[in-house]
Amino acid sequence: MTLGTSPFGATLSPRERRLAGRLESFGDIVFGFAVSQCALQLPTAHGHVDLAHPFALILYFGTFALIASLWLIYHRMLSGTYRPSGIDLIVAFSYLALVSLVPYAMYALSHETQNFVSARAAVAEYTALYGTMTVLSSVLTYRNLRRGYFYLDGDERTHAWGSLLRHIVLCVMMFGGCAVDVKYGPAIGGCFLFLIAPAIRLTRIAFGRLPSPARLGIREV
Repeated sequence: MTLGTSPFGATLSPRERRLAGRLESFGDIVFGFAVSQCALQLPTAHGHVDLAHPFALILYFGTFALIASLWLIYHRMLSGTYRPSGIDLIVAFSYLALVSLVPYAMYALSHETQNFVSARAAVAEYTALYGTMTVLSSVLTYRNLRRGYFYLDGDERTHAWGSLLRHIVLCVMMFGGCAVDVKYGPAIGGCFLFLIAPAIRLTRIAFGRLPSPARLGIREV
């Protein structure tokens, strides 16, 4: 559901709808830049991708999947109940600014695997960057849910709440992995990230029920 077709979108001024559309288009440019920069960092030999460095290829495709997930999150944040004003614009632009740094975090991770101290710093940078983006996405998702609560149907509310829970868990796990990496090293910190999927599952079981408007701080309209 886009802003132009949603009930909430009808409450926005033409300027706000136009700005939201331009912001989404700008985001596509930023994500395209990030993907192209990742591809340019692949090692080459004689004009071709050097298959002698499998870790670089694995890291590239993993980072591509990460950027794709970040794009989906961004698209969903700007669809349905987004209002391009104040804190929402700041959060959206901050999110995009961090997306543009993902290729450089990938570069550090792929070029600092020989030195333990440098590898630890690279993994910490990579996980902290993604963790910070999940903080921003959690803020926007929560604000979207609050302001659009009474414009969404039951399934849409439940989906928005599930997205918020997922972003919060990702935030906690990424910063947790970063902290474990700094203290115990990148190998243990990386293993910590395998706990993300079960953590999301357990969180949905424990907190999956949509809270009432009062518990979300929403006034009845």
